[in-house]
Amino acid sequence: MSTALVLAACGGGSGGGSAQMGPVAGLPSTPAQTTTPTAPATPEAQAPAEPVAPVASAGPTDTEILGLVDSTNLSSAGYPWNGRYAGVVKRWSLPIPVKTNGEARAVPAMDEIEAKLGFAVFDRASIAAADEATITRGIVFRRGTAYLPAGANPQGFCANVSDAPFGGGWSASLLNPGELSGRMYVNLDNPQCVADGAIVIHEIGHALGLATHFKGFGDDDGAVGPEFWPVLATLYANAIGTPKASVLIKQIDKN
Repeated sequence: MSTALVLAACGGGSGGGSAQMGPVAGLPSTPAQTTTPTAPATPEAQAPAEPVAPVASAGPTDTEILGLVDSTNLSSAGYPWNGRYAGVVKRWSLPIPVKTNGEARAVPAMDEIEAKLGFAVFDRASIAAADEATITRGIVFRRGTAYLPAGANPQGFCANVSDAPFGGGWSASLLNPGELSGRMYVNLDNPQCVADGAIVIHEIGHALGLATHFKGFGDDDGAVGPEFWPVLATLYANAIGTPKASVLIKQIDKN
């Protein structure tokens, strides 16, 4: 066979170019495997924490209130009771006549006491214009007359209860069977100390029959604390002369 026929059979020619091969049937190809990047795991969302309601501190128990009422009023141990009408409730018969002498701080203090106790405590009219010398029963407010002993810290003597302006003594006049009476002064302020609203309420508390300090009433924990209100409310929820064994406790909102 001639060389020309061989070239013709291969589809070649004298041009020297490479032959164009047609498509060659073959096995179907497997598509290339593509790897999708894996996203980092997302942490599971945490539910927001539920707000924790503040736990209100428990107020004084009935037993604690009775103990405080006893220490400041019923037992009659020490000043100003000095053993008189021991073991029974000693307080004013209501309403209590009051002469404010224009002292503005007296009004909100009396308002708060009446709001807490839930009834009228003070008679604000009957002696309002009376001459002090003629008053035989009631509470009289005076400004700038607080008792200040010589050499004492003025901040510790901003106000007091006494039988007279500038006086340091309180006789706590009592009628049978334990009724507070007489003319009593609530002295506010000295030249170096001005009584705030809490101190005014504190001094009225003394005038109403809370003789000595206790927890919640000037016992190194402020002029008026949570224990003050139920002690005062208990005193005035019981009749004058009620013996300790029969005292009914009056719980009251401390806020």
